[in-house]
Amino acid sequence: MGFPEGLDFRNTGSLGLQLVNILVERLEGTIELQKDSETTFKILFKENN
Repeated sequence: MGFPEGLDFRNTGSLGLQLVNILVERLEGTIELQKDSETTFKILFKENN
């Protein structure tokens, strides 16, 4: 099944995805949607030194 085609995960009615996007943005991270054999979200943050 996976993630629906054409759905913008950055602008969705899903409360969970809205919260994830807000937190990633506030922490100056990035989020990517990877669709291979399964749907995966990749979230990256800068390393603090």
